[in-house]
Amino acid sequence: MREFGVRVGGVLLLVGAGFPALASEPSPLRVSIMLGEAERPGLLFESDELDPPELALTRGLSEASARIAAEMRGSDPIDLPLGKGIGSRISLGETLTYDSNLFRLSGAAAAKAAGLAGMGDWYSVTKLGLGLDKSYAGQQLVLEYELSMTRYGAFDFLNNNANTAVGRWRWSAGPDWKGELAAEHREAMDDFAYYRQQQRSLAVTRQVSAGGFYQLMPDWQVGVQAAQGSRRYPDGSRPSNEIDFTGLDTVLRYVPESGAVVAITRRRAQGQYPNAPITSTGLSESRFDQDELFAEANLPLRSGTRLLGRVGSVTRTYQRFPQNNYSGRNAMLGLDWQVTPRTTLGTTLRYDIEPAQDFVSNYVAVKGLRLGAVWAYSTKLRVESRLEWRDAQYRGDPGFGVSTGAQREDKSMLASVAGTWQLAPRTRWITALTRERRESSEAGLSFNYWTLAGSLQWVF
Repeated sequence: MREFGVRVGGVLLLVGAGFPALASEPSPLRVSIMLGEAERPGLLFESDELDPPELALTRGLSEASARIAAEMRGSDPIDLPLGKGIGSRISLGETLTYDSNLFRLSGAAAAKAAGLAGMGDWYSVTKLGLGLDKSYAGQQLVLEYELSMTRYGAFDFLNNNANTAVGRWRWSAGPDWKGELAAEHREAMDDFAYYRQQQRSLAVTRQVSAGGFYQLMPDWQVGVQAAQGSRRYPDGSRPSNEIDFTGLDTVLRYVPESGAVVAITRRRAQGQYPNAPITSTGLSESRFDQDELFAEANLPLRSGTRLLGRVGSVTRTYQRFPQNNYSGRNAMLGLDWQVTPRTTLGTTLRYDIEPAQDFVSNYVAVKGLRLGAVWAYSTKLRVESRLEWRDAQYRGDPGFGVSTGAQREDKSMLASVAGTWQLAPRTRWITALTRERRESSEAGLSFNYWTLAGSLQWVF
């Protein structure tokens, strides 16, 4: 199966279904709809993948925007406070990376069988970004565009240009109403950890979203958030994985002056695969419905330290094969501990039930533990490290009429360290080293790799 992630209200919703040929794991493609509390990197509400650090410019339009984005929003239900527009920016970035196992193959024999001369390769990513951030009378307009040009050494058939364009209008109407309208266009190549064919697969995701919150009474807010979008492959590489999706959230939030946030969310989502083969004997699903109910808490313990938690339930039903239906519970617990003014430690423990179908399963039970540390040595030097463990057990009945325990189990360990050096007020250098090892009970799906990357970035 190939799945989608739709982030509504600060939480990642995974949607996806079907049995496209040779598909055995969820794609890492993610769709983010930031209508609620801003995402805090390295903490809760993640997908089931181990995501390596991204050598990318902050989404803020300047250093001032980055500081605003880092503030605890408290009662503000959108990711940047209204009335704090920064202006405009032009950004340039050049990243050079070596990946020891680009296609996430099980070994040299698998590379030879695929007709490849080797497993590793160098590649460069050149990025040009333009941004505009303007506010007037309580209304905020944010426009962003980024062109990413990726060029490979030995595997030059993967060369690609990808465009991202995002427009957001953060509105307010009096003291009690505020919300956001947004439209996004994103292009990205699928990750070979989940797509096991050695060819370029560039996905185009488009979505529109809208949301609004009303101040029901002091410290209480009620809101509705909706999104609609699609993923397409214009190059024709993966037609069976194209999808249309919609989502609707109803949210009740408690946001006292202490800076805590407690929210209860009721979610409905639907997805449809327009190109799924519909035959009397086929097992492919063309449509699904998903229901979720969950509660979240973000509680300040003392200055710089916060406790985060989430507990909920999920139910998914399919149109053609009720054997694929499943339900389960999800739970997450995290602590962000400010040890000293320069040092922060974080940990996250989670258990998720998510869609991840192949020919012997229809959902995956994921246990994960993440440990992280951030050391700000000075205003110019910052070091971040991360250790992450994940155990994924693929379970259920994909339509054969026999439900069993785990059919497949993947265990992963990822370690990474990254350093950021502010060379000048508008120039910085980032170096990152990542190592991941995955062991799978299914032959051919185990792999290990390491990457070394350096990135030079400018913001004007």
